[in-house]
Amino acid sequence: MNIKLQDLILDPYPLRTLATKIIKKLEIGSYEYQVKIGALERPHNAYCVYNASVLAKKLGFQRISVFEFGVAGGNGLLNLEYHTQKISKLLSIDIDIYGFDSGCGLPKPSDYKDIPYVWKKGFYKMDVPKLKSRLKKAKLVLGDLKDTSKDFFEKYNPAPIGTIINSCRNEYAWGWRKILFTSGILLF
Repeated sequence: MNIKLQDLILDPYPLRTLATKIIKKLEIGSYEYQVKIGALERPHNAYCVYNASVLAKKLGFQRISVFEFGVAGGNGLLNLEYHTQKISKLLSIDIDIYGFDSGCGLPKPSDYKDIPYVWKKGFYKMDVPKLKSRLKKAKLVLGDLKDTSKDFFEKYNPAPIGTIINSCRNEYAWGWRKILFTSGILLF
């Protein structure tokens, strides 16, 4: 049986799924409507950036930052550029994007929770020159998060952080969480 047909048959909400796919494909409705129903590429990115921007405007901010931890090939960062361009225009807010990555791919698995029989050192290695040539607005912050976090805020002076998209291993995410919450950085 065709996988797409099988997915549709087993879908608990087949009409909603079909309608969302049609709306996404034909770009029906406003951007806000598409965000609301998830009819966009990477709807989680759109939802987070949109709602962070709405909140920022209500709080009186004119500019926010979006962080992505774990950039790999850069498709998520490019998607964030697309969404931030739409949202900036819609809400009249400036949005800066920062992508954090070692550039070297995954580190060596440290224990069984890293699923070492699936994930190997170097998976998701970044082609830095290729990605930089594709980016229009986002800034790449390359290096180990433990090192780049030490001078990031002084070097880049980012706007308040509106949302963080996490695509990297947990120990790095927890490290950043500790840095953000103990450094007095405004995270709303």
